[in-house]
Amino acid sequence: MNSPSKILLPPAVSGTRFGAATLALAFLAGCSATPVQKPDIAKVNQFAGSGYQTDDHFGIATTYANWITGFRDFDISLTIPAKPGPLPLVIYLPALGETRSAGEIWRTAWAQSGYAVLSLQPLVTDARVWSSEQARSGDFALLARERYSPKAMTERIEALQTAMAELKRRHTGSQSPLDRIDFSRVAVAGYDMGAYTAMVVAGESIRGVPEPVLPFPIRAVIALSPYSDFSGTPFGERYAGIHGPVLSITSENDTDALGVVTSPSIRKAPFETMPGGSKYLLTLSGIPHSGMSGGGSVAASSEVDHPRGKTGGSQGGDSRAPDGASRGGRRKGGMGGGGSVDGGRMAGERPGMSSTARISPTSLAISEAAIQGVTTAFLDAYVKQDSIAREWLDKDASRWLRDRGEIKRK
Repeated sequence: MNSPSKILLPPAVSGTRFGAATLALAFLAGCSATPVQKPDIAKVNQFAGSGYQTDDHFGIATTYANWITGFRDFDISLTIPAKPGPLPLVIYLPALGETRSAGEIWRTAWAQSGYAVLSLQPLVTDARVWSSEQARSGDFALLARERYSPKAMTERIEALQTAMAELKRRHTGSQSPLDRIDFSRVAVAGYDMGAYTAMVVAGESIRGVPEPVLPFPIRAVIALSPYSDFSGTPFGERYAGIHGPVLSITSENDTDALGVVTSPSIRKAPFETMPGGSKYLLTLSGIPHSGMSGGGSVAASSEVDHPRGKTGGSQGGDSRAPDGASRGGRRKGGMGGGGSVDGGRMAGERPGMSSTARISPTSLAISEAAIQGVTTAFLDAYVKQDSIAREWLDKDASRWLRDRGEIKRK
């Protein structure tokens, strides 16, 4: 857990008047500071410790790069576990207004479980959406129409295809550590707009958007707060082409800041109408849309424990050192470390909005632990083909969640 904030005074300078003023300002700042609410660590650890856990818990390192290919430019974040051999891959796609640094809680948990995790925002315009002309003028309805249009999704998918092809090229060229990626075991995960894109990769059909042509197969998809609406292609046709494993995650409070989804129930439509077979829907209690960003809430506290070792927090700079923690015991729970979304705003929120005010820090931290546990089990089950993970997901997950959420399978 973060230590209490401290007032740092400058070195002594000549003149007592300046020093007295500085001390007075420091005193007033300290008196006016609002105490930061923190989760009940014991409750969070009790919940997390009884959930899913593999025998693997690796130290991790994160590096950042810029890939330039043709007329496209990609900022890349790559998190690699400290383990030998080929690595399964998760490609993480952020929300509107987010960059490659988003979703750190989820990315950390997956990497600590043995996955290489590559994060990128396919379109620069999506990353910079809050500085756009529409956002500055407050015309969020127009902004939403533009960014969720078939034209924008076509550009997004084309950019993602280019980034995937560049990843494969660098792998073929034996560029370390990309040469360790196992392209027969790849998943795509996304939040908000990233979830929408991930569903198109999975097979969602949108009028005017060509079917993606990818350089390697996708074994599973995770959609955190999936997008759906009543316009365009009917649901029965829209999701009919999704045949692979998909995990959708939402809540009864899952309305977004742009207002593109006004009723949380519509986010369940993809699960309800896509063909059966390895499809899961996790519906959490109380957590708002922004709470599914994985951007670093109170759950990132260093005092939240794995059953064997505390969570690894984020570090500054261009890499994140291995934390050396260990995790053991099948079907047990654990939580990864976390960080902050670039820009300091919760993902999916308009400037000045705060959609997490109605949920307690403890409830938010427990919901994050639930997402970490279920998503890791899902990846292990369908990317690593782990039969124990699938058994936990199908039989034990509901008992673990209890009143914290509900998981359905078809």
